[in-house]
Amino acid sequence: MSERIGVANLDEIILKNKEIREETRIKTLMIRTNCNRMQINSSSQLAMQILKHHGLVQLPIDNHYWSGAIFVKDGKRIPVLNTALPRANQYFTAWHEIYHLFYDDVSFNHVIKSETSIEERKAEYFASQMLLGNLLHYYLELPEMDFLAKIFHCMDAFEAPFKAVMIALYESAEQSGNVSLMEQIKQHFDMVFTDLPKIFRDLGLDDSLVKPSYVINVSALQTKINAKIKQDPELHYNQENAQFLRNVIKELNLLTKVQDA
Repeated sequence: MSERIGVANLDEIILKNKEIREETRIKTLMIRTNCNRMQINSSSQLAMQILKHHGLVQLPIDNHYWSGAIFVKDGKRIPVLNTALPRANQYFTAWHEIYHLFYDDVSFNHVIKSETSIEERKAEYFASQMLLGNLLHYYLELPEMDFLAKIFHCMDAFEAPFKAVMIALYESAEQSGNVSLMEQIKQHFDMVFTDLPKIFRDLGLDDSLVKPSYVINVSALQTKINAKIKQDPELHYNQENAQFLRNVIKELNLLTKVQDA
């Protein structure tokens, strides 16, 4: 889950980021060094591969504000992503949850619910740093075009959602003293788009990034559970894990209505 950010609290977010910047930078470096032995070039696909290794559950959840969570059982953390959100949001949420999975020792009672804790801000900033790279340089090198068109090109290049791009760009503009760009971002920050896929198509961009995937996948976790059951069918703990997976899916259905693909 992520905190709600609007133009009214944008400067406050940037101040918080300053306080955690070095800590977060070190953690992103650790991930890039230790978790990418296969040298996957795409940050978004690296995130998905890391989560799959930890039993990723992917389900379409009919709730625009529910992007993902970590479920916990006996100290084991199971990541869940909402595939009814656009792929860009899924990729950002994937890195957000990887932060909780690897670095957060304080947020786990059962499901992450707090949207205002320092760990949530760290997770958001971590995700931004993993996805967005040298965003300002890319933005400034784009050909002359409308401001929003540039933002959509940035979304396409870095596979990141609109507000994540705007926040990261605002922060870089603030650091470089680009007041004009900061003002442009603030003017457009709270905009809502009713048909991003059409906007992307009109710009010649791949619209799949801003569409949901509606993937339903529990196979990574189910495969591990089935292997354990086959190895020792009499061990009660293995049966408990199978029931745990069923309970996770049941709880998600109770929390929100699962949308058919």
